[in-house]
Amino acid sequence: MQDIYVGLTFIAIGILVKIFPNLIAGYSTLSQMEKENVKVNGFPTFMMVGFFIMGSVIIAGHFIAIWLDKPSFNDSLGILVTLIGAVVFIVAGQRFRR
Repeated sequence: MQDIYVGLTFIAIGILVKIFPNLIAGYSTLSQMEKENVKVNGFPTFMMVGFFIMGSVIIAGHFIAIWLDKPSFNDSLGILVTLIGAVVFIVAGQRFRR
């Protein structure tokens, strides 16, 4: 059940990042021109979709683990999804900034 809460938290973070882009790490230190580039290029929307995907994978993984009778699958999946998502956001963030 904890994995469902984590997945829903990721989805909620995605909605908040779309509404309040200042929640993005480093966004407040950008110049005004770079902030406009980030908004025009759609980075907050990209992050929202990314958090939705991360949350959905964690929730789906919970039910797949129940179906396969492998509860340890949930523990490793949550960490793996979080780490991969963080790397994707960092790499893509540089691309959206320019």
